[in-house]
Amino acid sequence: MILQGILQLQIMKGPNLLYIDDEPLAKKLLQFDGKQVKVHMKLPKAEKEVSGLAEIFFFEGKDGYGGDKFTNDFDVDEFDCIEWLSNFDGEQITITIE
Repeated sequence: MILQGILQLQIMKGPNLLYIDDEPLAKKLLQFDGKQVKVHMKLPKAEKEVSGLAEIFFFEGKDGYGGDKFTNDFDVDEFDCIEWLSNFDGEQITITIE
């Protein structure tokens, strides 16, 4: 799978959400949860490749006060991809997952 687009970080109470072209990144990748993967992330001035067991989680719903609640995780082994990618808000990215 190859994803290309602009990273967008939405700062929220609780975990921040990372989007790629207006869709949550973790939501796009749910099919890889629990699988062995190799992930290559290429940005204009940075590049990272990680491999191992993918742990991907995405939830959107209502909190107890009627507000919206979101949470997302995208880890490969112990590497937090969302945390790393959050440093590149507004940048073009290509993500390749095998």
